[in-house]
Amino acid sequence: MSAAFDTINRETLLKILEDIVYEDEQRIIRFFLSNTIIDTKIIEATEKKPFFSNVGTPQGDSLSPVLFTIYLEHALKEVRPVLPKPSTPLEKVVPREIAYADDVDFVAFQDIDIEEVGKVLEKYNLQVNVDKTEFTNLSRGETNWQPPKRSAP
Repeated sequence: MSAAFDTINRETLLKILEDIVYEDEQRIIRFFLSNTIIDTKIIEATEKKPFFSNVGTPQGDSLSPVLFTIYLEHALKEVRPVLPKPSTPLEKVVPREIAYADDVDFVAFQDIDIEEVGKVLEKYNLQVNVDKTEFTNLSRGETNWQPPKRSAP
């Protein structure tokens, strides 16, 4: 994902949280997300101009990663139907995606239409980072997917 924490649609997040947390917790989270001021640091600038932001979650605290995880999981629920359907018993036990923070790996025994995945994620302001996207095909007995071994200096 590109700038994932910065692109969260706050109203969508708050709507998702309505089904997960109590009303008091919703109020606290709404307060946490409101009046976010971003302070810029520009080298050799003579003045700073802070500005308000109404998207994303503030970074540097312990709640933002939790909110992002909830938001991403909700988006992934809509991505799963566009992934290839499992057809063998092995495919049914292999996880469809592996997510850690804002990194997501999709696992399939067939080609994945990454453009279709991207369209679903765009509804949530999440963007697939094309520069970081890698496609790896693995098959039994092959080792050419592994990075070359480095020689000692």
